[in-house]
Amino acid sequence: MHRHQAKPYDRVPTMEPYEEEDDDDDFIRRQIKIQKDYLEEQDQSLEQLSDSVLRLGHMSLEIGKEIETQNKMISDLDDDMDTAVTSLDIVTAKTKELIKKTGGFKWFLLIVFLVVLLLVLILLLLWT
Repeated sequence: MHRHQAKPYDRVPTMEPYEEEDDDDDFIRRQIKIQKDYLEEQDQSLEQLSDSVLRLGHMSLEIGKEIETQNKMISDLDDDMDTAVTSLDIVTAKTKELIKKTGGFKWFLLIVFLVVLLLVLILLLLWT
C-alpha cells in the first residue's frame, strides 16, 4: 500500500570498520544505529497512524451516506404521516357529519348503552 521512500537517515554515512577501532568509534556507530532504529520505529508508527486515518476517513464517508439514506427515509415517513393525518381528518369530519345527520349524540349514547347491556348479559350468562 505504501511505497518505500528513501528516508534521510538511510543516507547517513556508515562507518567502515577500521582495523584499529577505538571506543569513540563504537559509541558513534551505536548511536547512529540507535537513531536509525528509532527513526524506523517512528516511520512504522506514522504508517500505522496514516492507515488508521484512512480507515476513519472511509468510515466517516460511509456514515455520511447512511445518514443521507436515513434522512430520506425519515422525510418519506414524514410525508406519509402528513397524508395519513389528512385522510384521518377527512374521515373524522365525515363521521361527525354522519352522526349529526343520523340523530347525533343521543343515538351514539343509545348504542353505547346497548353494547354495555349486551356485555353484562353475556357475563351473567357465563357465570350462571
